[in-house]
Amino acid sequence: MSHRTQVHGLTVYLLEHASSIRTRQQRLVSGVAGLQVVGTGTDAETDLPAIEALHPDVVLVGLRSGQPLWQVRLLAATLPGSIVIVLTNSGSPQMRRACLMAGGSYCFDKTLEVDDLRAVLLKIAGTTRQGIEP
Repeated sequence: MSHRTQVHGLTVYLLEHASSIRTRQQRLVSGVAGLQVVGTGTDAETDLPAIEALHPDVVLVGLRSGQPLWQVRLLAATLPGSIVIVLTNSGSPQMRRACLMAGGSYCFDKTLEVDDLRAVLLKIAGTTRQGIEP
């Protein structure tokens, strides 16, 4: 996990079980001007103390197949001012609806919708820097 030192722009915390996917996500976020990764982890419950201490503007949480939505609920309840972006292995309408109902701000298929994720990150970084909520 990274510790917050000098932060420029919006802060992002990445939660993803697979290290290779987490590394790709970190590169993606780092490539967006105005966003800075301040921490990474594998599980919302395990990383909750660090996430609470950092209180990031954005949390990207990756869900594995069959994993319950409790992580999304936990993050949304603990960080009411943060944008929670859920990345799943299934972009089905039912999964999207469930993620949004659990408190996610956005839901994307983590392998098929990388461009859509990037577009939303750009929007968040751009609109928030102008003082407009996304």
